[in-house]
Amino acid sequence: MSAIDQSSMRRASSPVRERLAALLQASMRSKLLRNILTVVTGTAGAQAITLAFMPVITRIYGPEAYGVLGTFLSVTMMLIPVAALTYPIAIVLPKRDGDARGLVRLALTTALSLATVVALALYFFGDQLSRTLEIEIIQPYLMLIPFVMFCGAALEICQQWLFRTQRFRITASVAVGHSLFFNSMRTVAGLVQSSALVLVCTTALQQALHAAMLALAMLRAKPHADNHAEDAEQSSPGMLELARRHSDFPRFRAPVMLINAVSQHLPTLVLAAYFGPAAAGFFALCKQALTMPTNLIGKSVADVYYPRISRAIHDREPVAAMLLKATAALGLVGLVPFSLVAVFGPWLFALVFGDQWHVAGEYARWLALAEYVIFVSRPCVVAVPALSLQARFLLFEIFSTSLRVLSLFGGALLIGSALATVQAFAVASIVIYSSLMVIVLIASRRWYAAQQNAQHSEESFD
Repeated sequence: MSAIDQSSMRRASSPVRERLAALLQASMRSKLLRNILTVVTGTAGAQAITLAFMPVITRIYGPEAYGVLGTFLSVTMMLIPVAALTYPIAIVLPKRDGDARGLVRLALTTALSLATVVALALYFFGDQLSRTLEIEIIQPYLMLIPFVMFCGAALEICQQWLFRTQRFRITASVAVGHSLFFNSMRTVAGLVQSSALVLVCTTALQQALHAAMLALAMLRAKPHADNHAEDAEQSSPGMLELARRHSDFPRFRAPVMLINAVSQHLPTLVLAAYFGPAAAGFFALCKQALTMPTNLIGKSVADVYYPRISRAIHDREPVAAMLLKATAALGLVGLVPFSLVAVFGPWLFALVFGDQWHVAGEYARWLALAEYVIFVSRPCVVAVPALSLQARFLLFEIFSTSLRVLSLFGGALLIGSALATVQAFAVASIVIYSSLMVIVLIASRRWYAAQQNAQHSEESFD
């Protein structure tokens, strides 16, 4: 190649390099991207710490103890999303900080009231309920459930307020510190006495520790700059008025969250009831390991996108394009890790967690496919309340839960195999979340088209 040709190629490539450099600089200046990276970094640190401790913890406690823990967590995780009737999710939405603070008080009051009701119900009818639901293995721990409920709601309230005020650094740093402290506590306690009692009791403190650490960090941080002038002009509404304004959350969003939580955690209860605590323990470990990428990246992106999508809707921006970009990006990011588990699941689980967890790897092969679709769908899921789709999604969740229940009991009763039960549940989850993404994307396009038509009508009228 001649010197002239080489010089021409350098001149031709120079604009390309300049455009790439400009694109990179613009990306780093993007507040949205910085926020996502901040949350991802904190979550990554927390998940890395948890992953480092898991091989030790699984060898200390074993599958049966994990089965008892999984059953306990299945019950609590069903109740936590509705412990405050999903009012915490609404904290991000109001324009005025005074309204948001009122929603904080409303959510805390609701959570305390519901936890008290559950405590009374378990005190008088706990034994009967555990026999009816075939969860006798967690009967000694029933009174811990309302405590975990309230602490889970308090944690969600703290997180949503921090998301509203764009204080993602606090959530990131606290996530790392909490993970280190919590996993250390479980490990040390297990070395003293490796029993289901110790594992359940230490895990019950997880939500309380995380909420307390977030609250302490918020108190020590620089106060949030509220729009005092705007708040002074308008009186803040009372809790009853705020409850009325956001009534779509307890009416539609809470049932959706409850139904979804039941359908997600029902497999552990079914496996424990029909195949014993060991099968439930295998499934519980699979879910914990496979949800790490979802919590690491998918939830982090969703947490940042939720207030961004809310603002985009207020400003009548094209939400569908945002969702498509986020969904495609998560699809590429999650392809490799979930594919590795689907192919090498049994070998990986035996290597990392011990030979006694080989069966969990067989479960993981199928659950990895389902978790990949769930991972990719996170941006679409958080867009549901912002697009006011709660009413129709209540119907969707009823349908999807019915499909999951049929798949679980079909595998357990008709086939009589724990692996077949897991396989049927995974296939049902893939169908459900694929359908969810399609529905939300279509709804977001229709919403934007309606906004454009309304704007054109206003301009024509003027």
